[in-house]
Amino acid sequence: MDLALHTTIHPGIRPFLKEWYESVCEQTDLDFDLWIGIDAMSVDEARTAMGAQPEAHWVKSEEGDTPAQVRERTWRALLPHADAVVMADADDVLHPERVQHAREQIEDNDLAGCALRLIDPEGDYLGHTMPPERYASAERALPAYNIFGLTNTTHHSSLLKEYLPLPKEVMLVDWYLATRAWIEGRDLLFDQKVQMEYRQHGGSTLSLLPPFTSEQIREATRVVRQHFRVILENPPSDVRKERWKRLKQAANRVRAFANHAFTSSAWLNQYTKKLNQLPPLPLWWACVAHPDLEFLWTQSTPSE
Repeated sequence: MDLALHTTIHPGIRPFLKEWYESVCEQTDLDFDLWIGIDAMSVDEARTAMGAQPEAHWVKSEEGDTPAQVRERTWRALLPHADAVVMADADDVLHPERVQHAREQIEDNDLAGCALRLIDPEGDYLGHTMPPERYASAERALPAYNIFGLTNTTHHSSLLKEYLPLPKEVMLVDWYLATRAWIEGRDLLFDQKVQMEYRQHGGSTLSLLPPFTSEQIREATRVVRQHFRVILENPPSDVRKERWKRLKQAANRVRAFANHAFTSSAWLNQYTKKLNQLPPLPLWWACVAHPDLEFLWTQSTPSE
């Protein structure tokens, strides 16, 4: 099986590129092509930050590209040359057996993921892995939350080809791809063996760990609501009815939460305070409509 290892580089992750590329070079399975989408940087700048001259296929963004379009541009270039694509963000660190593990996972699956160990900007362990054990499968996590990111997954090329072009409104590409594959009944596998170090830093889309601010929750709610809107407005032609029903239920839950979050700053501040008092739930987008705080939006009206 021909593998591509894909990442996207931009100025915000410059400090971490050297460590990322070193982890790429330390793979037990080096039989892959490296494809790098590059945005708002030159190739020379990226090479300097890596401290190396990697053999890679560089795909430059074009003016006006969204983050999703930068990734899609690279995927379109690499898909004719690869049977599967290993995704790894360039501010994270691959464990030595990551590619070998990905190759084994994707043999009989359309989409496969691995667990992540959370680290701080300096690379120190933060004491948590993603996801918690009770959410370590597609059935347990999807559609309400996400465990299949663009740093811990392997996509079969046939799946990516089928799902391109992405809808223009997509913001959360990883969650969109995983949710669509899940509601269509594709083969999804998640292995809780940790194969990635996932860095939490100021440039991260959203921290998985508290403390959160009300502004972060409000913005995350906007993005999550958009995620559900995109899928519901672009339904696949063939869906599993029970999963589609669960998707609608999850969307309605977020809609009810958002009705409170966007209507009352006092309510949102109360929610954020209680959220920060809970034990961490390292799961993508679990800070929105947290399952342990559902009473806050089901037992009150938005004006309260």
